Amino acid sequence: MISYYKPIRIILILFLLLICGKTSFAQTDSVTVNNDKTVVLTSKFLGEKRTIWIHLPSDYSTTSTTYPVLYLLDGGNHFKYVSEAVEYLAGYDRNRMPQMIVVAILNVDRTRDFTPIHSLLFDGKVDTTKMGKTGGGPKFLQFIKNELVPYVDKNYRTEPYRILSAHSLGGIFALYVKEAAPDLFQANILISPAIYGGNTKILTDFAPFLQSHQQLRGKNFISIGNENRQKVDSLMLVLKTTAPTSFTWKFEQYPDENHFSVTYKSVYDGLRFIYSNWFIDYYSQIKMSMTDINAHFSKLSDEFGYTINPSEDLLNNCGYQQLNLKNMDEAIGIFKENVQKHPTSSNAYDSLGEAYMRNGNKVLAIKNYKRSIELNPGNTSGKETLKKLESNMN
Repeated sequence: MISYYKPIRIILILFLLLICGKTSFAQTDSVTVNNDKTVVLTSKFLGEKRTIWIHLPSDYSTTSTTYPVLYLLDGGNHFKYVSEAVEYLAGYDRNRMPQMIVVAILNVDRTRDFTPIHSLLFDGKVDTTKMGKTGGGPKFLQFIKNELVPYVDKNYRTEPYRILSAHSLGGIFALYVKEAAPDLFQANILISPAIYGGNTKILTDFAPFLQSHQQLRGKNFISIGNENRQKVDSLMLVLKTTAPTSFTWKFEQYPDENHFSVTYKSVYDGLRFIYSNWFIDYYSQIKMSMTDINAHFSKLSDEFGYTINPSEDLLNNCGYQQLNLKNMDEAIGIFKENVQKHPTSSNAYDSLGEAYMRNGNKVLAIKNYKRSIELNPGNTSGKETLKKLESNMN
């Protein structure tokens, strides 16, 4: 039988799909915008233009916070996942490291730039095609030290703590940088460092360098995949026998990864090693006061060589955990400190107001909710709470 209602049903279905499609589209959250920038520097040391990619922390434009900087060699290959790894580890609910600026140096001629010594040898054989371009490492270092780092420090809010992440051929350059400019980078992540040919001299020079720099401070994470580790073992021996205790290091081999896939795990684990003491567990069931938090960050400041303060989010989370544990004095003390450190934060005053309210101090609760609303007139939940508090005061 022919159904005369079939066309009507089809039209109705299409109409409903159109409505649902529009509704769904309107309610979809927008994709998070990355704070990524491209900069082109004209280098007098290299005699060429160099492209730099810069990733800024998500809160960069809304705070006055200063940040350490992670510099990436082979930047075009590693920029995206490294930036995401930093954001992930520094997230307020993970708190494994600080937010930081990521600076990626894109390649022009990596063989030239990453080899400090001119050598025609590759794997023990003469190679005039590729290795004939070697030996540009000193000029590349001058570019980084005297042009790139000053540019970043001048144009962005940086702290005097820099990390260099270098893979493969970049690893020998990173060793050279530690010898030639020991204070330029405070930490290194060396991933499957390719140490060969005439540039092996950098490795043999490393032991006398360490012996003559027994006050050297820093952190080094060295990794390798399922590849020949003879040269890396030589580096390990140098570190074991000559490195001062202030120069800490860790080696990790990933047998399930090769020379090219080892990078992701290495960066993640390298950052975890560098910031192994960073984490403070505000989700624990332990009573925690502002004194405990200040002591923790005082140790971090000593370790990293610059003043490190707890962020607003961290203090807020610590305060609420103590509030939930009914440690009222500790919670109020943490929230009060957050207000003092962030006097323009509506949320900090809102949290302090809630702590006073739950502790039965309506007068101070009202005072802090009022200040929160002054700073953020859009704080509707704060307005509702304030209205209830004021009505109960009558």
